[in-house]
Amino acid sequence: MNILEVSALNIFYSKSRIPVVEEVSFFLPAGKTLALVGESGCGKSLTGLAIMRLLPTGLEITGGQIHFENKNLLELSPEEMRRVRGGKIAMIFQDPMVSLNPVFTVGTQIAEVLELHRGLGRQKALAEAERLLAEVGLPAPKARLKAYPHELSGGMRQRVMIAMALAGNPKVLIADEPTTALDVTIQAQILALLASLKEKHNLSVLLISHDLGVVATLADLVAVMYAGRLVEKAPCEELFSKPLHPYTRALLEVLPRPEKKSLKPLPGQVPPPGARPAGCKFSDRCPSAQKKCFEKEPPWQEVFPRHWVRCFYVSDA
Repeated sequence: MNILEVSALNIFYSKSRIPVVEEVSFFLPAGKTLALVGESGCGKSLTGLAIMRLLPTGLEITGGQIHFENKNLLELSPEEMRRVRGGKIAMIFQDPMVSLNPVFTVGTQIAEVLELHRGLGRQKALAEAERLLAEVGLPAPKARLKAYPHELSGGMRQRVMIAMALAGNPKVLIADEPTTALDVTIQAQILALLASLKEKHNLSVLLISHDLGVVATLADLVAVMYAGRLVEKAPCEELFSKPLHPYTRALLEVLPRPEKKSLKPLPGQVPPPGARPAGCKFSDRCPSAQKKCFEKEPPWQEVFPRHWVRCFYVSDA
């Protein structure tokens, strides 16, 4: 059973009508983790923000559907969406220092979520906030309730964000680059925490990341995104063992492994909206590109069961 389904999602700049995200479709099975992978500028975070209906000013959803619990989120009123956002679907952002309000204590910010989505009074909300901080592994949780964000380390702030996300008892958790700003040791701790909380609370997780090492640790399914489009989608183990799209293979080439003597960087960069190639969006960086790739958009095809790819020359893989 799928708890979240995104169908043919399109995001455009409001004034110029330039596409940013095009025809993106995927589903998130209940209790599973789907990773949305790609370099910066591919549209991953915007897709997550679109699900929450929190797109920045100047961007708008121009087509598609986002179904959650048999309702199209794009058809909900602002008030109905506020009840979903933070309550049934929660989001962890990559920079907690920006996401947390600097002028309110940690306890006040978590309590506000508990009061809004679970109807708790202030004292019960603060007691529950303390319990949540303890659950996410924050030391001295009672004392941390009175702390301001700038008084905590980066890893502690991310644990606070996770506690806030859990406060509304969500069914879906969107984690947008949850370990990017952290050092390697703290990254491992946060990943282990997310994995344990997912099992404990039976969460369905949409993990947004550029780090395939993180994805391999947490994901059940992987969708690879490039220049606003999905280019490959498969179960995690199969995608790592049998990557079909040249972009997926290039991402795996730069993944450090013990047997590798050197890494092979991918030349070039993701083209910005409005400057994307006419045919395959990866054609100007693809070592296997042929004439047809520059002229036509490749079809989205299911090559193996549950393994989809957007490429003319899949057989060459």
